[in-house]
Amino acid sequence: MQKISHRVQVELNAVYHTLKSAEKKAADYLLLHPQQAACHSITDSAKQAGCSEATLVRLARKLGYGGYAQMKQMLLPAEAVTELDLPLPYGDIGDGRDGSTVIRRVFCVAAQALEDTMQLLDDEAYNKCLAYIIHAGKILTAGAGDAYTVAYSAYLKFSRIGLTAICPADYDVQLMEASGMGPDDVLFLISHSGETRTLCQVAETAGKKGTHIITVTNYPLSTLAKLSDCIIRTAAFTKNPCNETVAKRIPELCIIEALYISILQGQEGRYARTLSYANEQLKKNKF
Repeated sequence: MQKISHRVQVELNAVYHTLKSAEKKAADYLLLHPQQAACHSITDSAKQAGCSEATLVRLARKLGYGGYAQMKQMLLPAEAVTELDLPLPYGDIGDGRDGSTVIRRVFCVAAQALEDTMQLLDDEAYNKCLAYIIHAGKILTAGAGDAYTVAYSAYLKFSRIGLTAICPADYDVQLMEASGMGPDDVLFLISHSGETRTLCQVAETAGKKGTHIITVTNYPLSTLAKLSDCIIRTAAFTKNPCNETVAKRIPELCIIEALYISILQGQEGRYARTLSYANEQLKKNKF
């Protein structure tokens, strides 16, 4: 049986939960019958899916394509499916698996998340976020749960090269700081789901002040994404029984690292000099 291309499958996973019933019929048809969809006309595909032609076009545009014809060209894999392309379930990871199997499973899932994120990376969105950060008067970074550790990592890197950044862990303080921001400032949010209530409220508060809002998220149609001026997408969909995987945080950390390096390369070495001075001071804490 012909499989759908991994890229289109990832894109469908990112928006599936936001689709209307007719759009879900279209998505299900593409997932189950990619070979037919790739060969048939839009009229035939709509009939087989039980939806309208307009629904297929709407779905294609939600996935970022110019229309159904463009998406149709991407439906089938360009090359043979590799082991990394196959589903890597976390659900049975505790069912008597030996240690070597577990560690390989974890590494493969993380590697897949990085590869998928890199394939979906929007250069224009990345450069827009980079410009916001470089010209920011103040940067407020925020996340909830284990996403806070990623937001804190962003704060440490931005601060170390001389950017004015803060990362309060307390929700009330996040709101307080957001209320005092302005059009020259940046709110930098980390949220895999894009549906964390507290972060959405912080974004709404900052948005009223004209603050630039950047969100790193897995779901481009999420509530938080809609509140943002710019989003950088990740693509980590494998779940374990507790719905928490390190794989969803690794791409976020890599995005922050890329922004950090990009900033260091600009401004004629200004940030590099600040980093060098900071590193010299930090040597005081080493033997």
